[in-house]
Amino acid sequence: MPLVVICGQPCSGKSTLAAKLVNLFQEAGLPVELVDELSLHLERNAAYTGTFNEKNTRAKLKSKTERVVGRKGVTILDSINNIKGYRYELWCVARAAGTRYCMVHVDTEVSQCRQWNEARPEAERYKQDIFDDLAGRFERPDARNRWDAPLFTLHPASECIGEDAEPEADVLAGVVRAMLDEQPNVARDLTPTMATANPTLLATNTLHEIDQAAQEILNAITEAQAAAAGGAAEVVRFPGLELRRPVSLAELRRHKRAFLKLATKITFARLQVCRDATAAKRMFVDYLRTALAGEGGGGGAAGEYV
Repeated sequence: MPLVVICGQPCSGKSTLAAKLVNLFQEAGLPVELVDELSLHLERNAAYTGTFNEKNTRAKLKSKTERVVGRKGVTILDSINNIKGYRYELWCVARAAGTRYCMVHVDTEVSQCRQWNEARPEAERYKQDIFDDLAGRFERPDARNRWDAPLFTLHPASECIGEDAEPEADVLAGVVRAMLDEQPNVARDLTPTMATANPTLLATNTLHEIDQAAQEILNAITEAQAAAAGGAAEVVRFPGLELRRPVSLAELRRHKRAFLKLATKITFARLQVCRDATAAKRMFVDYLRTALAGEGGGGGAAGEYV
C-alpha cells in the first residue's frame, strides 16, 4: 500500500496535517500506520542534538518505515525529512516494495514556525539552537526530482496563502485520490529494480542439496572412467561432458569444492536457478567442462545433461 512522506520546517504544522490525512484514509476504509518520532518514543531535542543522534533518528524512522510499508494499509512518515538524499532513500524503500509514493510539503515561513515553536509548552518545543540548525539546513523538495514527485504543497499559515494557493482540504483530498488509484496520471505503483529489490532467500538446505547433486555427478564420472579403463576407447563420455584424459578423484573433489564455494555466493544471478537437484547437476557439469577445458583436460561437450 502507499507511502506518504511529509516534509517541512520544524513546527510547521506537519503533525496536524498528518492527523487529518489519517482520518481521511480511515474514512476511505484503509488502515493507516503513522511513523514519527513520537511513535518511536524519541524526544525531539535529544533526537536532533548533534550529527550522531540525528543520523540515528533518521535510521530508526527509515527502518520502521521499511517494516510497515507494503502491508494492507497506508504508511505516513511524519518528520522533518529535510535532506533530499534521505528523501531519495525513502523513495527507494517505496520502489523496493512496489507501492505508490508521494511527497507532501508543508510550506510554512520560518518566522511563523519560530512563533509556533515558542508558543508550545517547554517540554514540546525545540531548543532555539536546534531549531535554527534544522531550519537552516532544510532542502526544499522539487517536483522535477522523481523522489519528490508527485509533490503536494500545503500552506497551513493563513498569511502564506496567496491567490493561487489551493485550499487545504482540496490538497489533502488530492493526496488521498492519488494514493487510492483514482488519479493514475498523478501517481502510479513504483516498479522494483535490481538495485532496490532484495535477493530471493534460498532454502536452508539448498547448499546440502547442491552438495549431494555434485557428489552424484562425481560418482557417475568415476564409474564411467572405471568402466572404460579396460576398453580401447581413449575418450570417456558422460552426458554433457567428454574426458580425454583420466581425471583423478582428488581433482574432481577439488573442482567440487570450488563449485560449492561459488554456489554460496547467491549474488550471482545465474546461481539462482539452483532450486532443484537437476539444475544443480546441470550447472556442475557445465562448470566441470569449463574448468577442465581451461586446464587442458579435454573437457569437451557431449550432448546435454538432463
